[in-house]
Amino acid sequence: MKNGNTKISANEINRFIYCPYQWYYNRYYGAKALRQQYKALEQPTSSHEANFVRGQQFHQRYYKAYRRKRFLQVLIVLIAIILWIGWIRR
Repeated sequence: MKNGNTKISANEINRFIYCPYQWYYNRYYGAKALRQQYKALEQPTSSHEANFVRGQQFHQRYYKAYRRKRFLQVLIVLIAIILWIGWIRR
């Protein structure tokens, strides 16, 4: 790995939560090497824009799934609390 540091900062955790792939490639290759590889591709903008759109779609799906999961967690906790209160009042 490019970054041989065994400690992980809070910023890295934030990056990992946002996009594990981005965090991995940045940690494995390093930001400088990734920029050089990107410049070496010399892709036309249309391909770059297509990848950008795909990336946005990925993150939108990921965010929607996260929000759905979080909503279900809160809903389950609320139902459990309501059932518990109902059970106590019997």
